[in-house]
Amino acid sequence: MDHLNAERAKYEKMWAQPAYRERSPGFRLVATAFDWMGMREGQTLCDYGAGTGRASQWLADHGLRVTAFDIAENAITEFDGPKVIGTLWDMPAFGTFDYGFCCDVMEHIPPEHVSDCLKGIALRTARCAFFQIALFECHMGKGIGEHLHLTVKPTNWWVAALQRHFGSVEIKPGETKYVIAKCTP
Repeated sequence: MDHLNAERAKYEKMWAQPAYRERSPGFRLVATAFDWMGMREGQTLCDYGAGTGRASQWLADHGLRVTAFDIAENAITEFDGPKVIGTLWDMPAFGTFDYGFCCDVMEHIPPEHVSDCLKGIALRTARCAFFQIALFECHMGKGIGEHLHLTVKPTNWWVAALQRHFGSVEIKPGETKYVIAKCTP
């Protein structure tokens, strides 16, 4: 099985686990992102790594035209808008957006694909992208015998990676477990 299909199969197994669906890091931060980025009704947004789609639905309910993107066919069950299934490191052509929203996703990406993911998000984002990146290991994959957080790096590593693809990177101060960033082209 090739790398892409192996990662997809891993996340389809994870999304089949009820405990994995309980948490939604993106939903926890969606209102913060909405305010910090100055989003307005009618603007477009892609939720990169949408997971359950809870954050996507919240954003759509607040007037944004949202597209949810995820690697796993069975992930996005709580969003009733457009969905795209694919990988962030080899994204299909499906448009550009005013905003990007990417929470608890980048640490799941294989290290050799991080730059391609950030490049793809930057190329598809016209105004601003919001990231939350975990700086710690995740043990949820043990139930299926898989490792989930493949790229656990310190804050300065992630900031440098973001700066290679975005013109401006603003980091929310005081965070020790996550990089929370607002990035503009």
